[in-house]
Parts: sequence; structure tokens; C-alpha cells
Amino acid sequence: MKKKNSEVAGIWIEKGLTEKDPERKMHYFGLALELDPNNPAALNNKGMLLHKKEKFHEAIECYDRILNQYNMSESVPALYNKSLALIKIGRNEAALNFMSKALKQQPDNDKIKDKIEKLAQSIEENGGKRATAFIPTKKMAVNQIYTQWEPPAVSTLLAQALNCSKADIKYHKGCGEDLIKEKAIQNNLNLKVYCCKSCKFQRSGICHHMDTRAMRVAQSAICRNFKPINKKY
Repeated sequence: MKKKNSEVAGIWIEKGLTEKDPERKMHYFGLALELDPNNPAALNNKGMLLHKKEKFHEAIECYDRILNQYNMSESVPALYNKSLALIKIGRNEAALNFMSKALKQQPDNDKIKDKIEKLAQSIEENGGKRATAFIPTKKMAVNQIYTQWEPPAVSTLLAQALNCSKADIKYHKGCGEDLIKEKAIQNNLNLKVYCCKSCKFQRSGICHHMDTRAMRVAQSAICRNFKPINKKY
């Protein structure tokens, strides 16, 4: 029965793709999702229609349903489209993060590269620190070990400690305790107390972060996905 539903859902998706009227397109994708609720093609196309209607949060929910069930290599359209929706609601730093994840899967995609460059520039022009997510320059060889020192910004780690976004740090800072945390974070980076060895994603020399899963890492290395095992700054 599940296979039958999937096949019929595919027919509805094809109808939706060939239909010109937006409302009928939405109807067909809805029919597909009734039969196959997690179908990535139906979810992605429904998300794009919602985006055109300026229902950006609902569109993001569609993309998240794809990202929560499929690995990154199969989810580039959802990563890209979620980034576009995040831009529309003013979350440029989050958009840059998801666009960078898309580029990791398609490193030669000039369209994605262009979006990343424009996003980074926009963030910098609006007072944010120009930043890019950790992206290995090429696929790691089987026996190659990641040894680079590319820590996240102190502000990123401080935002984690304060349980807020980087944009909201200025509203949370001001008391002595926060300044002490910031100084402690910088000190831990300088002394390399913060490194893969003390990262929550590293176990037995293997990274388990969703972006770099199964990558072998040196204990003294660090990347921008780093999060400390505990938050005792």
C-alpha cells in the first residue's frame, strides 16, 4: 500500500509541475502529500509556492521537513530555498549558514557562490562580522586528517553561552558576568583548551557533526562547528 501511495503521489506531483495556475499547483502538491506526507519533491514545491505568497515561515516548515529526514547531499534545493526564505524575514546570518551547507554539497555551483558572497557582504555592511561557515576546500581523502585551526568567532561562542542569537548579544551583555565569560572564551581559544578534543561532536578522533560526519580530526584542530562539551566558561 505504501508503494502504491508513493506512485500515485508521483502522478499528482507531475500534474503540479505541469500546471500553470498557482492554486491548482498547490492543490496537486497537497494531494501528493496526503498520500506521501514526507515526499521531498512535493514539500519543496509547496514551499516555493508558499514563498511566492510571502508565507515565508510556512515555506521554511516545508524545507525543514525535508532536512529532518534526508542527508545533506539529497537536500540542496531545500537548503537553498530555506536560505532564500530566511533572507526575506531578515535572518541573513542563518541564511548564510544554510547557503554554505548547500555549497558544501555542490562546491562548483556558481549560483550558490554568488548568493553567499552577497549575503556575507550584506551582513558586513549592516554591522555584522563577515563570516563564512566551515567548508573544506576539497573532499577529504580517506587517510587525511583535518588539522586546521578555524575556530568559531568569540561572539558565536558567547551567544551560545548566553542562549541567544549573535544579533541579540548586545541586549544580553552589560553585566560583569558576561564580560568574564567573553574573556574566558577568548582565553580558552588562545590556550587551545577549546579544540576538537573538547568538542561535543568529537568521539575517538571522529567528528559526528551533521556537516562533517565521519571526518577524521586531529585532537588539537578546531572548526567553526565547534561546541564545547560543557558550557563552563
